[in-house]
Amino acid sequence: MSMNGNPYASSANLSDEKLDSKSLTDDSLLSIARTVFLAWEKLRVIYLSLLTLLTLLLVGFSGIFNVSLMISIMFGAFFANVLYFAGPVIDTYIRWLGYMHSWPRWVMFIGGTILSIVLAIGLLGSHLLPNQP
Repeated sequence: MSMNGNPYASSANLSDEKLDSKSLTDDSLLSIARTVFLAWEKLRVIYLSLLTLLTLLLVGFSGIFNVSLMISIMFGAFFANVLYFAGPVIDTYIRWLGYMHSWPRWVMFIGGTILSIVLAIGLLGSHLLPNQP
């Protein structure tokens, strides 16, 4: 029996209903992804602000600025943005599976930000601390 309650509905109507339910599923995934990615883009401002501030403070206090340091900073900024993209992808997958709580987003954001800060300090430290083995 079709969804419209007509037991005499043709098979063409039934295939249309299957297409409609498929498009609804696709739309819901797109809707979830859009919502998640917009939320993560708001968090990206905080993420990049923290990393930029840390980089400026470390470079500013060291007084060292050269071409290899600039290349490392650009590489680190690119790498940090690529890795940041994992957060919304995983968050979208979690929400698509039906888990709608926000704590996984915050765990991933805070954990990823801390990891990025540690990596930035390590990368910059190798340039800013003279005579280190």
